[in-house]
Amino acid sequence: MSGHRRAAVALHGLAEADRVLILDELPAQDQQVLRDYINELDELGFDTATAVDLPAQPAPAVAANEAPADALQAASPDAVHAALAGEPASLVAQLLSIEAWRWRGAYLALQTSARSELLHAAAPAGALAPARAAFLRGALAERLQRMDIPAATAAPAQARPVWWRFVRLPWTR
Repeated sequence: MSGHRRAAVALHGLAEADRVLILDELPAQDQQVLRDYINELDELGFDTATAVDLPAQPAPAVAANEAPADALQAASPDAVHAALAGEPASLVAQLLSIEAWRWRGAYLALQTSARSELLHAAAPAGALAPARAAFLRGALAERLQRMDIPAATAAPAQARPVWWRFVRLPWTR
């Protein structure tokens, strides 16, 4: 399903006032495409009242993708370093600010001085929104799991400078 079709389905379930507010923020071409799809849904007989009249579901106390804090606390600094390689400093700084991670100091020691400065500069001023914190925890836990690195038993790797990735050593006997 195309992005416009998905957006039209989502907009179709909203109250008319909310739908108008959202559509007014979009470019004219996108507005027209979405209005055409919404009209098509109306012609097919999809009812918007059922979507609007549903009772609001309470937010779960813990997000579905939030990992237990113990699992992330047990992660090795090297595994976290590998999992967060290439991520923007602002995202990593937000993740580091969620709580006092056991591996935080060792993780920061693995960073280059320039990266450390970026992380300190990007540190959020206040607490993160709970949903964002839950998302970041879950994303890190999922990435660590995909990497097949056991959280507590990952062997520590030697910290190498960033330039080491670009060194190609000749094959010798």
